[in-house]
This record gives sequence, structure tokens and C-alpha cells, in this order.
Amino acid sequence: MIQTKIITFLGKYPRETIYSHRDRTYNGQVFAEALHQFCEYDTMLVCVTEEAKATTWPLLEALGDARIKPIDIPTGRTTEEMWETFKIITQYVDEDDRVIFDITHGLRSLPFLVFLFAAYLKAAKNVTIAAIYYGAPELSDSKNNVPAPVIDLSEFVSMIDWITATNQFVKIGDGRELAKLLKSAIPSNSELSEIPSSRPIRDNLKKSVEAIENISLALSVTRPIETMQSATELEQILKEAAPSLADRAKPFSLLSDKVVEQYGQFALQNPKDEAALSQNLRLQLQMIKWYIDRDQLVQAVTLAREWLVSILALRFGEPMFDHSKGRKYVEAALNNAVEKNKRNPRPPLDSRCNEKFATLPQADELASIWSQMAELRNDIAHCGMNNQPQTADSIKKKVLSLSLKFETISKELLPDK
Repeated sequence: MIQTKIITFLGKYPRETIYSHRDRTYNGQVFAEALHQFCEYDTMLVCVTEEAKATTWPLLEALGDARIKPIDIPTGRTTEEMWETFKIITQYVDEDDRVIFDITHGLRSLPFLVFLFAAYLKAAKNVTIAAIYYGAPELSDSKNNVPAPVIDLSEFVSMIDWITATNQFVKIGDGRELAKLLKSAIPSNSELSEIPSSRPIRDNLKKSVEAIENISLALSVTRPIETMQSATELEQILKEAAPSLADRAKPFSLLSDKVVEQYGQFALQNPKDEAALSQNLRLQLQMIKWYIDRDQLVQAVTLAREWLVSILALRFGEPMFDHSKGRKYVEAALNNAVEKNKRNPRPPLDSRCNEKFATLPQADELASIWSQMAELRNDIAHCGMNNQPQTADSIKKKVLSLSLKFETISKELLPDK
């Protein structure tokens, strides 16, 4: 059963304070007394050092509530003692619990530790951080009857989620977690009814989610043209959504430039236009490197094989996006060149590109690269299910070596910018 647990810390010196929470005030010599009054909970875990247990714990013990339980923790003078506190506290939290932290009292290192506790518990135990309260006595003014405000800092824990999700998108192209966070920031139907002015925010966030999901999926299934189009849209959509992101997804509004910088490199408005084909292929080469840098070798090899066909199709004036009317003739010319160098070659395939290919100064090198690409792709496609499969490391080294050769091919065969 899911429980709500308060984790609070006691200092050594109690002090009578009036706390203000949601337009009501609560008295307490320690903030946990106020929590006891305005929070609904199943268990309150009170972390106490030996000194705090002697001087402050009796105040809570006197409430006579069996839900309030002391937990002995070390003072925290060393990092080893802080790790010990971490281990002690986390063992009291169960999977799917709702947790409320209180960082009002204790050492100044406590807020830092609590934010780490929160991040760990969310990741390891699927815990919901309901609140991280700080009763701020230093902001009170007893002379002017100004109570100490109760501040909820839990939204700042989400910074860790946003940073992790954004890095996952930027580093490996997986935008699912980032899209999920943005979806959670979209105004609800009830909010839209009550505040019609929030509809543009909804529309902007939805477009942002779709743009991130589109480019993420396009990259994962090796769709270079779709990636270029999605990258163009993503850049524009995030720019237009900036005010909405700042309003509803503040952490991401601070990180969105990082996303634009990463994927803006692939942006091309109309990648299939005749005038854009050379730039298209240059961007595809960048994608191949992008895949290699992230160890996404299946995508790298798949795209590299097609890139070689595409660059020759452009060179020979063949339709780049039509297999039956163009690409198959380029592939046949490459296969014929490979067979020509074998001891027992197969009969040549019919191709109108044979002569054009034979006149290229790079013909022999291109045939060699094509042969290696075919070997790599077959090995990868068969998942190593043969007598002598290549190791993953050897595949990576070969892909890296071939990508360097692609640089030279690009310079020699593509028209100048």
C-alpha cells in the first residue's frame, strides 16, 4: 500500500516560531510540530542526532502520536557519516511511497543532501516527492507580526529530471523522457476551461512535444530526410514556444538552446529539392558521424551504405529517391565492380551506370568500400549468428575507418558548395 511519509530533521535548539502556510498560521518550537498540524501523513520519520534526541525530540514525543518515529543518524561531520545518513533514511522508504521532506532544521549541508535523496528515491524506488518544505524563520518578524513563510522547494527537484531528459535527447537522440515531461506541463482541460488564455500555451507545448518525438523517432529508425525536416521545424517551434516554456516548463526553457544547437546542424528546409541535394548528402555524412560518436553502429552502417549509393546517383544524374528508376543501376555498377576483382566472378548485372563508374578515378577504392560495407551490413543484420562473427569492437573500428574514407569521397565527388 502506498504511504505518505514525512522525513524531517531536528536541530539542537528549539525556538518558538509562527509559520504561515496557505493563509493559515501554525505554532511550533520545531517545524515538525507545524507539519503535524497541516500535513496528512502515515508516518513521520524524525531524524535525530544524539544531541537533538536529548534536547528537541521530547517536544514531538509529547504529542503522543504513534506515527511519529525517531531515527538515529550520525552528526554528519564527515562524508562517511553523510553516506551513513543516506543509507539509514532510504531504507525506511518503500517503492511508490509519497515523501514529504522538511529541511528547516539541521546542518547547512542538509538541503544539498535532501535534493540528492529526492533524486535517488525517484529513480530507484519510483517515489513521488510531494513537497520539500522549508519553514523560513529568518524571514519572520515577530515585532510586526510577520510569520515565517513555508516554502515548497519540490519543483526544483524536477530540474534533475529535466537535465537528465535533455541530456538523453542531446547525447543519444532519445527524446521520449523529455517529451513526457513537456506533456506533463500542458494545461489540463479544466485549466483551459477556467483560463482560456492558456490555450496558446497548450498549443505551443503540444507542438514542441511533437517536434521532439518526430526527430527522435526519425533518428532511431535512420530517416535522414525526415530528420532534416524535423530539425528545421524543431528550431522554429522551440523559438515560438519560448514564452510558453518559460511559463510552464522553466527548467527546459533554460536548456532548449542546447537542443537547438545539437539538432540545428541537421536542419534543411527542402532536402529533396535539386538545389539542396549536395547539402543533403553533406548533412547525411554528419549524421553518420553523429551515429558513430554515440555507438549507434547499426544506424551508421545502414545510412553509410545508402549514402554511398546516393552520392554516386547524384554524380551520375540518376534519381536519388527512386530505387527502380535510378538507385538499382548504381548498386548494380558497384556490385559489378566488386565481382570483377574476384577469382570466379558472377555474370555482370545490367546497368546503365557501368561505364560512368569505370571512368571514376576512385572506382577501385569505391568498389573496395562497397564490398566492406556489404560485409559489415550482413554481419550486423545476422546478429553475429555465424561461425566467425565480428566482435562489436571490430565492427566499430571498421566503421570508423570507413567514415574517414567517406570524408575524402565527399570532397572528391560532391559539387562545391
